[in-house]
Amino acid sequence: MKVPRVFVSMGTPYTENQTRFRVALESLLRTQCGVDPRIIGVNEYPSGSPVHKIRDTMSTCDGVLVVAYERKYVQRGIERRASPQERTFVDEKYTTPWNHIESAIAFSMGIPLYVLCETGVVEEGLIESKVDWFVKRVDFVPDVLVKPEVLESIRAWVNERVIPHARKPTGALPALARLKFSELTSHDLYVLYVLLAAVFAAGTAVGVFLRRVIQH
Repeated sequence: MKVPRVFVSMGTPYTENQTRFRVALESLLRTQCGVDPRIIGVNEYPSGSPVHKIRDTMSTCDGVLVVAYERKYVQRGIERRASPQERTFVDEKYTTPWNHIESAIAFSMGIPLYVLCETGVVEEGLIESKVDWFVKRVDFVPDVLVKPEVLESIRAWVNERVIPHARKPTGALPALARLKFSELTSHDLYVLYVLLAAVFAAGTAVGVFLRRVIQH
């Protein structure tokens, strides 16, 4: 079986602590979980639209691990301002919107999701526990990843969701048939090319065989 690939959805670190966390997580996934982490800006580089590159990369992955940590801090804010449902909030932390975008792409593609969320970050959108995925709250320090409850939780997700996904038949032709040509990624086009080449080769072989039968 091929080495399962896991797309890591994590905003670009802006502190040393966040950078160390990303390095520790990448190492954990490779050495402790036996998967190949794919990270935009680290080992995957978009040449144009990042959304297209994200979808292209995810199409080759068997799991998406979301790392949600503080990107915005709101000291004081108002939700639903000037309405009967107006709410004042203070000292709230929010993650990058890219976590939500990438989670939505993964969910639409049927890829298993797992969320590591910094303690104190507001749960909203797809960064909250759902029927199909789990949110693990952690303190955002590199050493937290070696704690048994965190390490074993990630391992369990890999063993129970990611590896079974990697073993599933790809069903490439039915999946491609549902897409418009403009929606095909470079990976989809490669698969389509291989399929068409195989069909052409098979047709040529059948034609040669039939000519020999007729000649005899």
